[in-house]
Amino acid sequence: MQEDLHRLIALQNLDWEIRTLVLQKQELPASLSETEDNITAAQQTWEEKKQQLQEFQSQQRQLDDDMALLNEGITRSRQRLMEIKDNFEYKAMLREIAFKEDRKDQKETEILRLMDSLEELRAVLQAQEEAVTRLQGEFQTRQAEIQAEMDDISGKLEDMEIQRQGLLQAIPRVLLKKYDFIRERRNGIAIAEVRQGVCQVCHMNIPPQQFIELQRDEEILTCPHCQRIVYWLGTESNNKPLEADAA
Repeated sequence: MQEDLHRLIALQNLDWEIRTLVLQKQELPASLSETEDNITAAQQTWEEKKQQLQEFQSQQRQLDDDMALLNEGITRSRQRLMEIKDNFEYKAMLREIAFKEDRKDQKETEILRLMDSLEELRAVLQAQEEAVTRLQGEFQTRQAEIQAEMDDISGKLEDMEIQRQGLLQAIPRVLLKKYDFIRERRNGIAIAEVRQGVCQVCHMNIPPQQFIELQRDEEILTCPHCQRIVYWLGTESNNKPLEADAA
């Protein structure tokens, strides 16, 4: 096989590895989005529960004020009752005191219910706060892991770029131009292996005469179907071919 084609195959494999790593590097930050969404949702729920707690506390203060007024009113009414001499007025005052005491009982029931709600809400709020803290910790941990992965990929890409530059210098400019032209139009794959007369990327048979010429290894040929540069190893390769859309 021609040395230039050997180098071109090496360049294709290297470019594919680079492309794969670049895509991985681009996708890594996106894996944080789900955790960020969970944190946002948890924080929103937390804020809603805090607002609800403030409303309950405001209701409790209002109920306490109402109770204080009722107690004060009942005390004054009982004092007034001791001063009343008229029987009709006396009975009226008793009804008024009974009404106020009934209202007091209702307020006490409301207060007890509200206290139970406040206790439950405080427990929920505490759990939600802990959930937010936990998610933030997970986010920071994952963020650090992703940064480490991205740094590792960056290091590999730098090494690969050095190797790539070495190959570029050893391959004729005309052949490189053809390689780049095909690669840009064929999903990043410009070279395809031929096995038993079949292009291993577009999976189409090449003409028998062209397969004979390919085996002679005298010139660089292209697949008549996908227009990729083709090569033949002489024996069945154990290497898995690159998969791509034949279009």
